[in-house]
Amino acid sequence: MREYATTSAPSSSPRRLRFRRVFKWLIISVGLIVAAGAVFQFSMTLWENHLYPPPGKLVDIGGLRLHINCTSVGSPTVILEAGSNDSSVIWQLVQPEISRFTRVCSYDRAGFGWSDAPNEPRSSLNIANELDRLLTRAAVPGPYVLIGHDFGTLDLRVFAWRHRQQVAGMVFVDSVHPDMHHRPPFNGASQSTLSKAFYRVIPWTVPLGLPRILGWCRNTFRFPNQPKEWDKFVHEAAAQYCRLQSWRAEQAQVTDGHGSFYANTGPLGDMPLIVLSHDPQVNDFRGFFSPARLVEAERAWMEMQGELRTLSSRSRWIVAIGSEHWIQIHRPELVTAEVQEIVNDARGTAPFQADPQTEYK
Repeated sequence: MREYATTSAPSSSPRRLRFRRVFKWLIISVGLIVAAGAVFQFSMTLWENHLYPPPGKLVDIGGLRLHINCTSVGSPTVILEAGSNDSSVIWQLVQPEISRFTRVCSYDRAGFGWSDAPNEPRSSLNIANELDRLLTRAAVPGPYVLIGHDFGTLDLRVFAWRHRQQVAGMVFVDSVHPDMHHRPPFNGASQSTLSKAFYRVIPWTVPLGLPRILGWCRNTFRFPNQPKEWDKFVHEAAAQYCRLQSWRAEQAQVTDGHGSFYANTGPLGDMPLIVLSHDPQVNDFRGFFSPARLVEAERAWMEMQGELRTLSSRSRWIVAIGSEHWIQIHRPELVTAEVQEIVNDARGTAPFQADPQTEYK
């Protein structure tokens, strides 16, 4: 037995040694890859900060700095608020055109663009209060025409409800409905285990440069059939998004998880309201639903858009022909024209004309 033990030990020892060496080099390789990704993300962020300085100014609203970019002069002032994962760059094709006839300000919510990371929960009430403090500290007086895209419209609805006398009108640019995630088929997509796991895990990969390396950030702002004018803003929009605080802020934003949204808003009375919707023929949800459920998703979205137009007794609902969700990119001239209608109404030069019929432009 002793002789067997002494002869078998050398045969097992080399196998253990090879295993330890392979495991060691595997750990080292993974560590080097992670380190290289982190260095790449850090260096690219520094370079982009140099390449794309803030076009506006950072305003301290009390323990938090928000970026606001105001151009031109005139009254009322148009306020532009971006969607759930966008910065103020998303309005670059619209803001210069609105500047031709009145003052216009785009801004970045906390966590996005050039603004600081948020220090409060991302409810629409908190975001609306931060916008109020920003406009006060930045000396941007009303009246305001509020233009919101996607999620941003929810924040502006709360702002309008709390400051009704300062708001001359609103334009919803393919706005989300506060009940969207409670209605099929969107409720299934938002509540699936895979979807929840994805949004919990993905922010941890940002400091390692994975979304940037795989092109997720860049591709988020590159659209099929996009106008050539948008080409020069793709990289800037991606640069403002491809950082950890933006992904965390997007994840933290809530719509109406506990009914708090409806407690802080309501109907708009006779306020001029224009609801702009993407073209359902474009099938804007193909990345989220199977082909069999695309028609259902588009039908549900359009039903909710119709409900949004009932918020005001003076409203119009316009479907932007040929446009996807980002109407301000695909049809900037349409957004600009509708904004001007509400501005003219506020000035008393041309009364806003409501229309009960759905328009296609």
